[in-house]
Amino acid sequence: MADPRRLAPRWRRLLLTAHIGASVGLLGTDATVVLLAVTGARGADPAHVYPAAELIGSLLLVPAALLSLLTGVLLGLLTPWGLFRHWWVTVKLVLTTAGAVLSLVVLTPALAGLADATGPVPFGPRLELVRDSGAASLVLLGALVLSVYKPFGRIRAAARAGSGRTPSPPAPPPAPPRPPAASRPAEAPEPARGR
Repeated sequence: MADPRRLAPRWRRLLLTAHIGASVGLLGTDATVVLLAVTGARGADPAHVYPAAELIGSLLLVPAALLSLLTGVLLGLLTPWGLFRHWWVTVKLVLTTAGAVLSLVVLTPALAGLADATGPVPFGPRLELVRDSGAASLVLLGALVLSVYKPFGRIRAAARAGSGRTPSPPAPPPAPPRPPAASRPAEAPEPARGR
């Protein structure tokens, strides 16, 4: 009987396609925000640059980040890769979770603040936006490299034991082979018992 926690190949491919699509969309959206942030830092009109960046960030970047995280978690739970069986999956989960949280907590509010600014925008906030969106792109590229190369191998059973999972006990050693009957010592007959 099939494991109910495992997806059929057709559904796994569909979920994987959604995950790759969301991740590629996220990378492209973040690259667009970086481009707009650099353009704004170089002196372009803030009234045009930052509202566009804020619109892209709130309508595309955040949903793509959340969809990438959701589909990644589902792939980990519903396929043999697991979430905590391979180092590359666990590291990618941490990076994706941190990226989604930071896009909600740091990047989107910064974009909104610059979009709502009236008058000239100081250089400091413009440079911070370049730094934050550039760092997000580097994190996404790191997750991409992890997905392609799958480094670091499996997480050992002992490490998983600390996470609440109990590793299966080791198999007992095989019994020593029994010598053939001809080479076994003859067994002494039992003494006769008195009547």
